[in-house]
Amino acid sequence: MFPNKYVPTLAIRPSEMRGLEFLPKEIKKLITPCILLAPWLNTRSLEDAVKRAELSFPKQKYFLDIDKNYRYSNVEKPAQQEFIHLSNPANWTKWIELVEKNKYAHPCIQIENKSEKEIKQQIVAMQKLERTYCMRIERNRFPSNFDEIISAFSVSESVDFTIILEGGWTTDALSLFTWFEGLITEGLQKINPSVPVIVSCTSIPKTFTDFNGVSPVPFHNRQLVRQIQKKSNRPTIIYGDWGSTSPREESSQAQRPSDRIDYPTDNMWYFVRNPNEKWNFKKAAQELVHNSKVWNANLDAWGAEMIRRTVTFDKEIGINTPQKNLAARVNIHLHRQALYGQSDLHEEVFKDEWED
Repeated sequence: MFPNKYVPTLAIRPSEMRGLEFLPKEIKKLITPCILLAPWLNTRSLEDAVKRAELSFPKQKYFLDIDKNYRYSNVEKPAQQEFIHLSNPANWTKWIELVEKNKYAHPCIQIENKSEKEIKQQIVAMQKLERTYCMRIERNRFPSNFDEIISAFSVSESVDFTIILEGGWTTDALSLFTWFEGLITEGLQKINPSVPVIVSCTSIPKTFTDFNGVSPVPFHNRQLVRQIQKKSNRPTIIYGDWGSTSPREESSQAQRPSDRIDYPTDNMWYFVRNPNEKWNFKKAAQELVHNSKVWNANLDAWGAEMIRRTVTFDKEIGINTPQKNLAARVNIHLHRQALYGQSDLHEEVFKDEWED
């Protein structure tokens, strides 16, 4: 089935790519990520960014869109120049050319400031490539040409595309119910009801200074999707989120965060820190594993193994930076959401070789 029952949105950033990379192969078969293209570190071309994404998710279909939240750091660099050119709505043919070179990429049609004709031209190009494609609508940059978008996508009777409704960041997923439900019921009325619709948003905290000890933070994405499924006559409403991350923001001059261990469960994140007692990563991991009731000793995920190594070894092995903590959190979150609602499978099914 394409897409799968879980569609996480992931930016091409080191922690997300590492968390995705170390999922077991069998888990990767259960998800269809929507990967947001942006320059990868100091590489020279956007093709290098695509290669990094496909290193993390090899030889499997994924959605690809342009990361419109990307902030330029050095516009003289070739990859950033290429990204500027690609992001220009007038250059949508370049987007088609990039997608064509990467057979596992299934593109989000570029809709910003596009006429119905230009949108149809992209759709026809994908149909000629026999490539499924996507309509991705973002709440925070809702398109002024929405009627033209719907007209372009509603022409075809075939179900050869997917719709992603992106709620972005919110303090509570349930607060977006009215937006999603109204858009699905009214806005998508002309679209074939058999077209799959992904409902995506994130409520991961933006700051952690108020957390102390083992602090639980619920997320209600699953509950939101269930509510929408009950209200909608569309047979395929699919769960999406941001893999326990959030869209890029303007960089700030905030001080370095205190050491912290993050631990996702099915409907909750636990943030483990205590700056007053100067917990380091190892102490935070020990509190989670030995002194809390939420730790699952049988969880066979790379991120969980990283936490175990942090408990046991010195600071050179395991989680010793905020970036490694984030990668472990992403990995555990993706693992759990991919298996959400399923009985535990034998651990040997998920045994891949891991690296530090």
